[in-house]
Amino acid sequence: MISRRILIRGGQIYDHDGNVHKPAAADILIDGDTIAAVSAKISPEAADEVREASGRLVMPGLINAHYHSHDVLCRGLFEELPLEFWLLYTLPLGANRSDEEVRARTLVGALECLRCGITTVQDMLGLVPLADAQTDVVIAAYREAGIRVVLSPMVWDIPPVAMMRGGGELPPVAQDMLGNKPRSIPEQFDYLEHQFKRHPTAGTLHWALAPFAPQRCSPQMLQRCAELAEKYDLPVYTHVYETRGQRLIARELFAKHGGSLIDYMDDCGLLGRRLNIVHSVWISRPEIERLAAADAGIVLNTLSNMKLKSGIAPVLEMRRAGVRLGLGCDNCSGTDVQSVFQAMKMFCLTAAVSDPEPGPELAHEVLRHATLGNARTAGLSHCLGAIKPGYKADLVLIDLNDTAYLPCNSAARQLVYTETGRGVESVMVDGRWVIDRRAVRTIDEEALRREVSSLMRHFIADYEAVVKSRQAALPHILAAHRRVWAEDVGMDRFLPRAQ
Repeated sequence: MISRRILIRGGQIYDHDGNVHKPAAADILIDGDTIAAVSAKISPEAADEVREASGRLVMPGLINAHYHSHDVLCRGLFEELPLEFWLLYTLPLGANRSDEEVRARTLVGALECLRCGITTVQDMLGLVPLADAQTDVVIAAYREAGIRVVLSPMVWDIPPVAMMRGGGELPPVAQDMLGNKPRSIPEQFDYLEHQFKRHPTAGTLHWALAPFAPQRCSPQMLQRCAELAEKYDLPVYTHVYETRGQRLIARELFAKHGGSLIDYMDDCGLLGRRLNIVHSVWISRPEIERLAAADAGIVLNTLSNMKLKSGIAPVLEMRRAGVRLGLGCDNCSGTDVQSVFQAMKMFCLTAAVSDPEPGPELAHEVLRHATLGNARTAGLSHCLGAIKPGYKADLVLIDLNDTAYLPCNSAARQLVYTETGRGVESVMVDGRWVIDRRAVRTIDEEALRREVSSLMRHFIADYEAVVKSRQAALPHILAAHRRVWAEDVGMDRFLPRAQ
């Protein structure tokens, strides 16, 4: 099969190692799915298609290093809910859904990512039940949309009620609604290995392992994850220290591991270069330093951590310790938007208010985190996150005629502080135009709108039934939540109250 060669001519090329404020114009030659050359001048005769990019900034595709597609249809349904309350509603609304709904929610999330310049998404998929048929639906939908995906079906053997400190002491009605049924370890790992063989890594599909959270995984489960990661050379993503309650869970239930979820994972063989812990709001400085020494990473999700009342991660301490960082957007009902632009801006703003002294410029740093850093979380920094020969042709063309760049004094700063996604004009994934001059080339966007509208009639009825049924559990969840906040955990991750 002869590769198609595309020449993107005359755009300003964002180079992490070059002038990040005033990028130089150059040409990019793409051969099939790979960047073949980046040069000041490339003959158009070398290409089958020439795209004029004058007045455009060409940047590496953004990567969303933490996302869940299973709650896309819950967007806009929740506000002012701490994480444990939010889980009470979203867990049942993501489980046991029809193939049509699973396909639609996957496409909607992928489409939003692409329109915001995200070319790769790590989907920590909560698929219930874990089965071939709906796995096929998810993979087919991602391929249809044309986005690159790092697919990570979540596994666990300890029930969801373990997410809440004191969950096992709740009345049975509350435990049932949070979820109190365990899962089989052998069945889940048989499922994963079966999927790796049925859908091997190729093209825009990549795999990762996703033990839900250390407190929801027995030592046997985490050890199996470590073994499988080694066997298939896969990255690992897991939720760690998302809430204040989880800090207490570590202290109370993992005392023989130093009261630390990081020590617990280390004792189970998971702490290392493949590990990425997500959130890390209530992590301690010694634990951050341990992660840095082990070349493990942290994926920050500042937007959802603030909306779900979890707190603000200690970004300044992480930067000082030198731990590798990534950025995620999290659930559509927990953040409400798949925008790495928003995540980058929030990173810089939280870092800024962490120290009153003048500090280093952050815009170009966070652009690295959102591209090369996020690629590193998936073990793909050798081929994603930069515009270089040999890297995959995952590119975004930004329209510099947008008022966000009037005037254009700094590409890096204005991408981070000013861009909303409105300037995203064209998106290429794996050498294929998926958004072309603002038009979606891969799917019928209007047909998808009609499909979602039809599905929502049934979904909203289910949502209303779930909300009504959860009323009985709310007083017990609230009491447990207040007990968490009555405890001293030795750190604070909330804004100070007025004196």
